[in-house]
Amino acid sequence: MLKRLWTALSILLCCALPAPAAELSVYAASSLSEALTEVTKRYEQQHPEDRVRLNFAGSQTLATQIEQGAPAELFISANHSVMSRLAESGLVTEVRALLGNRLVVASNPELQPPLETLTDLASSGLLLVIGNPQVPIGYYTRELFANLAASPAYGTELVSRIKRNIVSEEGRVKAIIAKLLLGEADIGIVYQTDLNNSRLRSLAIPETLNPLATYPLAKVKGGADKSARLYDFLASAEAAEIFRRYGFLNRGEL
Repeated sequence: MLKRLWTALSILLCCALPAPAAELSVYAASSLSEALTEVTKRYEQQHPEDRVRLNFAGSQTLATQIEQGAPAELFISANHSVMSRLAESGLVTEVRALLGNRLVVASNPELQPPLETLTDLASSGLLLVIGNPQVPIGYYTRELFANLAASPAYGTELVSRIKRNIVSEEGRVKAIIAKLLLGEADIGIVYQTDLNNSRLRSLAIPETLNPLATYPLAKVKGGADKSARLYDFLASAEAAEIFRRYGFLNRGEL
């Protein structure tokens, strides 16, 4: 009798205890920092049983960490080549296009005279900072240079003069922004979303020359089961509206 009573009490206690919170680790490109933080806060409000941990860095760095066994459930890269490498190795599944971005020329607010056209990037004495070729912003910047070189309106000679102004190649977009704000550089090429709430001036790049930066989302091997709900939320209309407020393009615009 006592044994049956104890068994029944144990069952009741187990049912009454709340389920342990699921911890979901999301590895994401650093250019998503502000937007993704807001999106995951909204998710946690709707799913208080889950806790989301965000790890921001360059896509190449994050991919290397995943290859080395870092415990992540989801990965959002700033380009497809890094994600494709992980997919080919079987480390990620269910890869889908999530967001898009464009490049913009950012300049120190005290730069005189201010930039008016892309031709001004070749002006003698300017200090230009770009991303290094191993990270997505550097990859897209070099794609921009190739587009300018192939354009009759600009050409290879102008691009050569622009490249002579490069004084630094950074591993993160945030480092480019920091150098501009500190006055250590005059101009930099960054994502348009990086200029939100920034004092920096911007010069738009014509869409025909501007590379489209794409952000694929994927589940990391081993974490697919518990990450399904967050994976779906990141691709939802509610999340897309938040990303749009930060300047990202949604899937329908890619």
